[in-house]
Amino acid sequence: MKIAFIITSLANRGPIIMVRSLIEHLISNGYLCEAYYFDPLHDLNFPCPVKQIKFTEKIDFAAYDILHSHLFRPDLYCAYHNKAIRQSGARRITTIHTAIYEDLQYTYGRLISSLIIPIWKFAWRKMDHAVVLTQAAKEYYKNCRIKSLSIIANGRDLPENENDIQEEDKRLIMYLKQDHILLGSVCAMDKRKGLEQLLQLLVINKKYAVCVIGDGAEKFELEAMAKDYGVTDRFKVLGFRMDGYRYMKHFDIFLLTSRSEGMPLAFLEAIASKIPVVSASIPSITGDFNEEEVSYFELDQVETLNFACQKVLNNAPYFTQNAYLKYKTQYTTNQMGINYRRLYSSLINIP
Repeated sequence: MKIAFIITSLANRGPIIMVRSLIEHLISNGYLCEAYYFDPLHDLNFPCPVKQIKFTEKIDFAAYDILHSHLFRPDLYCAYHNKAIRQSGARRITTIHTAIYEDLQYTYGRLISSLIIPIWKFAWRKMDHAVVLTQAAKEYYKNCRIKSLSIIANGRDLPENENDIQEEDKRLIMYLKQDHILLGSVCAMDKRKGLEQLLQLLVINKKYAVCVIGDGAEKFELEAMAKDYGVTDRFKVLGFRMDGYRYMKHFDIFLLTSRSEGMPLAFLEAIASKIPVVSASIPSITGDFNEEEVSYFELDQVETLNFACQKVLNNAPYFTQNAYLKYKTQYTTNQMGINYRRLYSSLINIP
């Protein structure tokens, strides 16, 4: 079977990392894969041929059994070339990674998102099949008139022999941990991530320090807020780091404070690293992980965040073991790959 993946770029972003992992699995099982992308961002190396294309450029659609697109422009690309793809006989699949109504508003604002969403939903209706990441997402998109919809969870494996973090970063982390419990987050720093809640927690509980691995539009605003709150000595942003999961083993708790998510890879990486997780109570997480696996808090209620952190600290091995057992059975790259292989075969009628 030959599969073309259509993606935005080769950037170090969650959906692109997931695509690379899927391709690695498929190639190891005898599939032929190629990846096409639009933007000249090359953070990640892919184990298959890759080619940058223009939006109006037609690839040889007939050379593939499956066209698998991810994110807005790749989905729109498949809709734009709808006639040629139909004539080619290739089957089209999209994986929907986000909760578009909330995510696009946080990223682009209400006006721009109101223009993008109808176009994106139109593109989905041209697909032969759409994949969402969670049961909550399937419910979320039930009224979008997508032809065929199924759930395949993201999978994420971590290398056994990973490189250690930068020595300067390690010294700063060890300094924070001398007198504090270290809470960590690995994410893009935008409004959707809700990181200001961590600053509010530092105000009411002086035993914690926070380390953020990431960068983004909210970085300077959060650092200014930390100064206003008088917690700059306990709030450190290290910036973007390749393979941010390497830092998780130094965290006492991994925190997911997002207001909206699909199924974030950093969340799975923390569980795979056997780090206890505290998460905002959002449907995409609560629908898949129970309160014996993840400790939850209510958005914008800092007292519940403080309680959730203390709860997980009181019995960290219990939480990490339960979450890891679920991860090993449902959220590995191998399990994700098996599920996609079954889907591909069903769509082209291979027994």
